[in-house]
Amino acid sequence: MKLNTLLIPVTFGAIIFAAVTVLSHFRSTMQFSDEATDSTSGQEDLPSSERSLLSESRSLLVTGVTLNIPKTDDYLLLDEVPWNLGDVSKKFREASVERSCELLEVGSEVIQPLLDVKPDVAGPLGRRCAFSIQLQLGKEASANLPNLTRGIIEDYLKAHQLTIQPSYYYDEKGRLILSPKIRASFVRLDAPKQSTAAESMIAKSIQELRTLGAYWDKSDPFTPADCRTLIVGFRYTLDSQPIAGKTNPKLDYELVFIHLLPQSTLQKPKVAVFATSDARTQFHLLEESDPDSELQLAAITADVRFADSKMMGMYPERPVVTRVYHKALLSVPVELVQSQIAGLTGVPPEGGFSGVLDTLYETATGADPAAEGVTPETQPSDDKPPEQLFPEAPPAN
Repeated sequence: MKLNTLLIPVTFGAIIFAAVTVLSHFRSTMQFSDEATDSTSGQEDLPSSERSLLSESRSLLVTGVTLNIPKTDDYLLLDEVPWNLGDVSKKFREASVERSCELLEVGSEVIQPLLDVKPDVAGPLGRRCAFSIQLQLGKEASANLPNLTRGIIEDYLKAHQLTIQPSYYYDEKGRLILSPKIRASFVRLDAPKQSTAAESMIAKSIQELRTLGAYWDKSDPFTPADCRTLIVGFRYTLDSQPIAGKTNPKLDYELVFIHLLPQSTLQKPKVAVFATSDARTQFHLLEESDPDSELQLAAITADVRFADSKMMGMYPERPVVTRVYHKALLSVPVELVQSQIAGLTGVPPEGGFSGVLDTLYETATGADPAAEGVTPETQPSDDKPPEQLFPEAPPAN
């Protein structure tokens, strides 16, 4: 019998086995997520009168907020924004993995009410949704994947998203505290009440989101209640411009700014989220989301491809970002923001960089529409797919 005749059924059998293995892997993950969600749905809350300190501590721990009030030493302080590649990579290393974003425990409630404030003592308030991120297969990656694998991955990514949630506390004087610790909930869009289990590539990617520090350019001693702007760095692998028809993936960084607005109260903390793109040359104010709503629309969407795979291409690995899209209320060049910080466009704002963020937010929301050099972006249409929303220019080399 000819060798080719023997190899045909063996090869066909291997492909079927690989496809079944991949499908079983994703199904087992989804089943685990459902079981974890169902296991917590039947639990009843104790009446407040019967709630002990231990039970309250356990409840806070499960939902991603601890009883440990942030201290001054918990914050790295930045007196300027690390705009260039060398500075941001250095600050990213100094922050270390200890300040990486962490996924909420499976089954944790995504939306939770804030705790009541107790007078004359410090305590936790809770966490609130700030913005959401969704991944999608890029067109090139989609075309290069086997049909079965492509369908499984597309369905998985479309059905899930990440919601980033900072935590809040208050001190003995009743002042609001923005914690440097950031959590993320991975949710199924058809069951958004509780967090679910994430694939390993998702869990690994979220660890690349790291709190670099709190912006503080004053000579006065810093206290946690003084933190108004957290500077967060995101490290990822990005496709550079093709050379001779081949892409050259490289590490790059973008910045996210979680900014506590002046109108925030203990009962209703309010943040504006800004983000850079195109190798930190463009600056965006992300669309606002309702922190009390279970339906969190993704403000950032990223195209991904996979740099490696196993089992004859049936199980892709190492996601690489090829393009990023922002749903933005306002977009300006980073150079304009830098000029405003330095006071080159007028009187330097009070509060330095935080003051500039206040001004940009007021401009984008209509409070100061005549600000020089800044024009709000057109609102995206709901009927456009994510890949058509605010496409960024190719990143600069």
